[in-house]
Amino acid sequence: MRLILSLLVLTFTFGFFGSNSVLEAHPWGGLVIDSDGNVYFTFTCPIVDDHHYACVWMIDQDGNTQQILNSRYSPSDIILSRSPSRYVLAAERSGQSPSYRNMLWEIHSDSISQVNPAKNYSNAFHIQAYAIANDSTLYFARDGQLFSLQKNSTASEIDLGRTINRIDLVSIDGDGTLYLVADNALYKKSETGLKLIANSLKDNDPENIPFRGANILFDMCIDDSGNVYLAYYGNRRVLKVSPSGDVSTLLKSEGPWSPSGVDIYQGELYVLESTIGDGAWWKFWNRDDNELIPRIRKLGKNGTISTIYEYQLED
Repeated sequence: MRLILSLLVLTFTFGFFGSNSVLEAHPWGGLVIDSDGNVYFTFTCPIVDDHHYACVWMIDQDGNTQQILNSRYSPSDIILSRSPSRYVLAAERSGQSPSYRNMLWEIHSDSISQVNPAKNYSNAFHIQAYAIANDSTLYFARDGQLFSLQKNSTASEIDLGRTINRIDLVSIDGDGTLYLVADNALYKKSETGLKLIANSLKDNDPENIPFRGANILFDMCIDDSGNVYLAYYGNRRVLKVSPSGDVSTLLKSEGPWSPSGVDIYQGELYVLESTIGDGAWWKFWNRDDNELIPRIRKLGKNGTISTIYEYQLED
């Protein structure tokens, strides 16, 4: 299962004004949970700061929060992925297109080790969107192409059976089946190509869009019944897509919060939300009115919504 975590000014400068107006990266979003119930999310470090160093933060089972990984450069991305068995990787990207620097990290609650793509994976590895399987096979997207990659091997392109403009999200369910969000639609990989599950996931003109250019599906996860959950940042909602393709709103975020990460653990849904306040998006850093901050809410099995973490600004 793949969940994305990242943040940066680079998203704005290179994503919104790119040739195809599609994000090269994902700002301040993404959340995964390991097999012990530790919650990982990415945000800047420090959380309120003039610079834009991406970090991985961990909330342990006792509710303690600590920074466990920080990027080497600013601006930067850290994108988290977990396998269906909840083996966690972090992919760091820094620099500017096309000369990105990529690095892989294996994350445990008590240790972090570097996985060098140059030695263990082909240099073709790209972190536009990626997922890791239980057997450590990496699946990653580059524009509209999907590749598989095993250790000490080279990347092999996967035949999707159709033309895709851009793959935004990749995830793997408990049976090892690949799911893609591409071209505003959700697909499931089959032996013959891609099976369409649902299309028109995003609204053309969301009423609650946080800022211009933010109509983004940030993250997704899949439960044991094949339901897909999407963090729809652009309309401040968490969407649920059933195996038959029915799309419903599972959770709403009230402004200025917007969902930017999602995972499901033991039947409960965890949602990372972020806010940049009500100011102009290009002034989200060094602002006096509102700060860029995160919180995490949980939707319990009984429908109760609770906040398990919220960054508190100093008075």
